[in-house]
Amino acid sequence: MPRQPEPGPGATFVNKVSSVLGAAAVIAIAIVFIVQFRPATGAQTASGPTCALEINGSCISSQDFWATYRFVAPRNTDAARLKPFRLRERTADGLIERWLLVQDAKRLGLTVSDEDLNAELRSGRVHVSLPADKAEELAYYLGGEGLGRQLLAQGVRLVYVKNRQTKKFDLKQYEKETRTVSQMSPTDFREFQRKELVASRMRDLVKSRVRVSESEAFDQFAYERSTATVDYVKLERGFYADVVLDRSDKSIDAWAEKHKEEIDKVWDARKSQIGDECRQLRSITARVDAEASEPDAAKAKAKATIAAAAERIKKGEDFGDVARDVSEDGAALRGGELGCMPKGKLPKPIEDIAVGLAAGKVSEPIETDQGVVLLKVDAIARGADAEKVGRREVARDLYVAQESERLAAEGSKQILAAVKGGKGLEDALNAHLAGLPKAKIEEKAAEKKDAKKKKDAPAAREAVTVDNHPKRPSISTTLPFNLTGTPIQDIKAGTDAARIAFELAKPGDAPSDVLPLEAGYAVMQLKEKAAASKEAWDKERERYVSSLRNTKQSEALSGYLRQLRSKLATEIKQNPAVVNEPKEDKSKGGGDEAPPIEDLGD
Repeated sequence: MPRQPEPGPGATFVNKVSSVLGAAAVIAIAIVFIVQFRPATGAQTASGPTCALEINGSCISSQDFWATYRFVAPRNTDAARLKPFRLRERTADGLIERWLLVQDAKRLGLTVSDEDLNAELRSGRVHVSLPADKAEELAYYLGGEGLGRQLLAQGVRLVYVKNRQTKKFDLKQYEKETRTVSQMSPTDFREFQRKELVASRMRDLVKSRVRVSESEAFDQFAYERSTATVDYVKLERGFYADVVLDRSDKSIDAWAEKHKEEIDKVWDARKSQIGDECRQLRSITARVDAEASEPDAAKAKAKATIAAAAERIKKGEDFGDVARDVSEDGAALRGGELGCMPKGKLPKPIEDIAVGLAAGKVSEPIETDQGVVLLKVDAIARGADAEKVGRREVARDLYVAQESERLAAEGSKQILAAVKGGKGLEDALNAHLAGLPKAKIEEKAAEKKDAKKKKDAPAAREAVTVDNHPKRPSISTTLPFNLTGTPIQDIKAGTDAARIAFELAKPGDAPSDVLPLEAGYAVMQLKEKAAASKEAWDKERERYVSSLRNTKQSEALSGYLRQLRSKLATEIKQNPAVVNEPKEDKSKGGGDEAPPIEDLGD
């Protein structure tokens, strides 16, 4: 004989009534509910209800479907506002689960007495079936605040069934409230609720088998409340590409000689973009802040910047050097170099100007939505020359990508080895930076600075170097984080930096390997680790035990229902006209509406 579930609130209520009024009063209540209720207008005819769902040949009526739908939905909510919650689909899933639970209750011999059912109806507790894995979500969005949300998560809605003067149960008030929402006769509503209460008892029975030990709850508490703090340094490819990598023609040519096959493969995929002609362009850009408080003044400033740049070029300064000084786009560090641009790849009006420029010529200032631009055509490549230029750009792009990756990886591993050898993270980083080769950009910056001094030219913007590059590696310290945290931003997917940090035993320890970033690598060193305190556990013990129990009970119920449903996967038929959300009919201003949800009053 299976173990019966503990008596619910309905049974407790009946026990209290019995102790005061005796068995005769309980029988009288049953008679009131079974006999006295009058049938509602519009009840189903003898031909039977329309089925919203059919399971193994059993019909779940559209009447049950819409009653559930209305009770779950907040009052005074139209169907259109409920579409994002897929409430029709959720209602169908809940009723399928109800059917499965009721069938299994028959196997176990579990029933609901009239006394228990009467007690629930008298209390104004209306039971509805929500899909187990979506109950909390639906309750959060549709249950309102406080008690309403908690009850809906348990599949319960409250209706007011008391006389407003006496505050005692009132049969007429009960009929009015339940009929208004369910659109059922009292007899049908009673049967609807009997099935719901049986399903509720089955859910309670499954959940009652779940046990949670205090040690399990403490493990969860420690998992969430223990914290760690780490120091870390990011080594990004962009830093090495801009100011460390030797990007001279000699270095690129030497690399390309060893990677011909790879270059050919990429060129074959890219050559259709180049076509028979391309223009090797450079640009200088002065941006206009779209959100500037004085747009006209911002545009005037950008125009003045470009005018000054154009004047410097006319006086003989190299376009690339001026671009490094003043340009405000991503090509500034490359001397404004945009590469070999074929027709159709540049935004208008820049392309309209570019196609009219001869090789070696500089454009007049070009106004765009983003700012003011100055263009120069370094060369125009056609035919075989276009292919030669295109291959060269492929070689350069691959060289920069792979070599900057290599430098970032080697640098991070060098720093990690020093840390694991006993050095502090900052000392290890400084040693690495001090050993970096001087990039050509630094040498050119120094040469240009000296030349400007000789010419008594206007002060140039400080050249970007290892020391002032915006992505220069530096030490950062995280805020305290737990095992669910994300201590380092831009960590590559699949790398759990928090878990790696918590595996470190003591401050100063570093992981066995560097951490991959989307744009490079990171080296991490544990700064501090704080275990959850016993004092905090004593305060939170009850809440954590209860929370973990609820979680495991929900998982157990979902698993139990999946097992039941898997046996009937091909035996469930849905009525699309009822279950599917209607498609929007724009000619009517909206789709078919669900039956309206009436206001139940206070």
